[in-house]
Amino acid sequence: MKTSLLFLLSTLLYLPLIAQDTTKNWIETTAKITEIHNNIKARNTRSFATVSYLGIDGKEYKSRVELLAIPFIGTLKSIDDSVTVYYDPANPTLAKSPETSFLQSYGLYLLIGAGILISLYNFRNKFGGDAT
Repeated sequence: MKTSLLFLLSTLLYLPLIAQDTTKNWIETTAKITEIHNNIKARNTRSFATVSYLGIDGKEYKSRVELLAIPFIGTLKSIDDSVTVYYDPANPTLAKSPETSFLQSYGLYLLIGAGILISLYNFRNKFGGDAT
């Protein structure tokens, strides 16, 4: 039973890691924030920035990336700050920010995994404690 639950939990946490590797061939560069847009709603806060950066061809490109946002506040970044972005060399105007990738991609899975572990621990202590 324990090995089945451990296998199920590890599979659920590992599968999103495989499916989310979209920046494999993308190029990392430093971009400058030119505009910031905060979208603050009741339970959802998202911040976007318009950034400019130089591509490997020496041309300047502009794109919009999502920034890490604090609920009800927005981002702590400001205009003229530098951020790291990844852009697609086949389409340099397509960029994304790595700072939101981990939390947005895996945050829900981490919370679910933590909830399962806490529930299993409490269940074991309540029903399977010291039966010897």
